[in-house]
Amino acid sequence: MATNPQALQQNSLARLTGTQMTMLVLLSVGHAFTDVNQGAIPALLPVLKDAYGLSYAAVGSILMVANVASSVIQPAFGLMSDAARQSWLMPAGVLAAATGLAMTGFGHSYYAILAATALCGLGVAAFHPEASRAAHHIAGWRRAAGMAVYSVGGNLGFALGPPFVIGLITAFGPRGTGFALFPGLVMAAVLLALLPRLNAAEDEAKAQVDPGITENLPSLWGAEVLLIVLVTVRSWIQLGLASFYPFYYIAYQGGSKADTGLLLFTFLASGALGTVFGSPLADRIGTRAFLILSLTVVLPAQALLLVSHGWQTLALLFIAGFALVSSFSVTLLMSQEFLPRYVGVASGLNIGFSIGMGGIGVTLLGVFADRWGIGATLQSMLVLTPVAILLAWLLPDPRRRALAGAAAKA
Repeated sequence: MATNPQALQQNSLARLTGTQMTMLVLLSVGHAFTDVNQGAIPALLPVLKDAYGLSYAAVGSILMVANVASSVIQPAFGLMSDAARQSWLMPAGVLAAATGLAMTGFGHSYYAILAATALCGLGVAAFHPEASRAAHHIAGWRRAAGMAVYSVGGNLGFALGPPFVIGLITAFGPRGTGFALFPGLVMAAVLLALLPRLNAAEDEAKAQVDPGITENLPSLWGAEVLLIVLVTVRSWIQLGLASFYPFYYIAYQGGSKADTGLLLFTFLASGALGTVFGSPLADRIGTRAFLILSLTVVLPAQALLLVSHGWQTLALLFIAGFALVSSFSVTLLMSQEFLPRYVGVASGLNIGFSIGMGGIGVTLLGVFADRWGIGATLQSMLVLTPVAILLAWLLPDPRRRALAGAAAKA
């Protein structure tokens, strides 16, 4: 076991073993099969509105229920995972999320739809803290790389949610959502069958990491709060661009509605690539330095989007999505490092609560857009990125903390 700074630095650059990578890929696929259900809910709203004659307020409440169920409760599931390993939450979460989405097309009343979306959100909330905790430990010393492998599945799943559910509804009508149950059922069965191997891989990896260096360090709750504020601001930037830039593109840059699908896909898909390719750099330069670098790259791309045209727009969206989303796995890892004895809670706060708060921020941006216009809204969002960069500079460096712990132990 590594008990000195030099060994710690060398181990942080070691390769993931075949077993580690296999289990991390399994968790990543489970992450994708879970988040595809969450990503599908917004795309369902127009269909549900027409099918059930819902008002805009009622449609907004559906999304609110899904977000609250999937985000606010995640720290509670994280607390359960920290108290004792709760591996069963992973297959149960996948199955619940898929069942909730499948039921949305069969609701006979507005309240039945709310119940279905709440079940979907609850499944998402159950899966994430336990799976994130398992990925954290299975990755061993290569936690930046390991969390990137795990996170990319969620990014891809969320991006594929809208075309997945729209394809089902186009082919089979509103009740086509019922077919969403089958992928979730298969994934839940696979996870359930492989839980013993997942648990064994986690125990083996944990045995290779000296708990005296990391897990026994004190919790930095102040740093965690600062990080959650940063993740919230970053969510405002990401969701704000995804929600409002298409309107700006149509109104001010002469784009067509047909083009907006390509714009959003470019933005979301580039983020998945950023998660994969950013992790080796984060392992080398440290998570805090990578976070500052990625946010710094976002700022000029975000500003140039307001004056871009044609292919330039796609290129800038690719850069912005690549840089912005590449830091998602990094902030998740930092959250776990700030709370080494509460990895599940850290995951729930980072993935669930803070991103849920980001959704509230987008609602406020919408109010701003109604009052001042879409152009002024996107211009005002340029202030958010420097705020996120400043917050990143104020964070302590987890690598220095781990090295200090190793030096004290040596």
